[in-house]
Amino acid sequence: MDQFYQELRKIQKKERNNATLARVEEDFYTTIHEYLDELRQEAIRDPFSNVHGILKEAQIIATEICERREHKITDAAVVNIHRSYHLFTGKPQFDLVDTTPLNLTPEEEKFYFSLIDTLKNHSGNISLEKLSDDDDDDEKKVIKPKETQKNTLIPTPSEEKKSDEVLDRLDEISKAKPIKPEPKQPIEKQVNKAEAAPKKSAPKVIEDNPNAFDEADEFYDFESRKVAKDTELVTMLVFDDVGPIVGVDEKVYGPFRSQDLVTLPLVNAKVFFKNRKGRQVKI
Repeated sequence: MDQFYQELRKIQKKERNNATLARVEEDFYTTIHEYLDELRQEAIRDPFSNVHGILKEAQIIATEICERREHKITDAAVVNIHRSYHLFTGKPQFDLVDTTPLNLTPEEEKFYFSLIDTLKNHSGNISLEKLSDDDDDDEKKVIKPKETQKNTLIPTPSEEKKSDEVLDRLDEISKAKPIKPEPKQPIEKQVNKAEAAPKKSAPKVIEDNPNAFDEADEFYDFESRKVAKDTELVTMLVFDDVGPIVGVDEKVYGPFRSQDLVTLPLVNAKVFFKNRKGRQVKI
């Protein structure tokens, strides 16, 4: 484990001092993830070891290496496109030579060629030949003549038929007799009828809920309650000096000094209580 940490420091130094990519193994990124996972597991097993500091430094070093390599790959792709694509000097064409950067991992090689394809498409879209082709296409567009307006003064046979049907309907409405409204009953009778009518109870919907504990169909998620209890924050008084630790919520707590009042998850605080490194304080 310490050997790979020293290897990371050497790669970091090479990436800082050289303009080219440092030589790494093809499974470099996979090895980094496995190394950091081992450090996290060891930090959880022994919260009082110095692994927490090594984990934090390894994360910073690995991040810097990845960022510097991404910058170098991006710059190389842009420079190679500019050298090989003649944009405003005659007919644009690619004479891209094999100028792929050395020491690329499979993931970085895929990233490099995706950048090359994107830059090629962009250069083609802004080239003079592409813009002139678009102008020719606009000129070839044919404008369709507007349709002549139909003469609506002369009715068609279908319109005459609809007119006759409307006239017949109006004649039937004029001959219809009006409907007499029923006489209104006194308010007292309407109230008595309303009281006499049986009340209809709303149907009771019974939902089949195997987790129900009461009539309100409430249930408890025991797994969520357990996770919430484990990650509950408590206040603790520290007895001795302790280095930083990684909590169950993957946050770094510490370093701790004697007589410090700190807040951290309950699971991690129980480790202090068990080792007589602190006690819970209720505020």
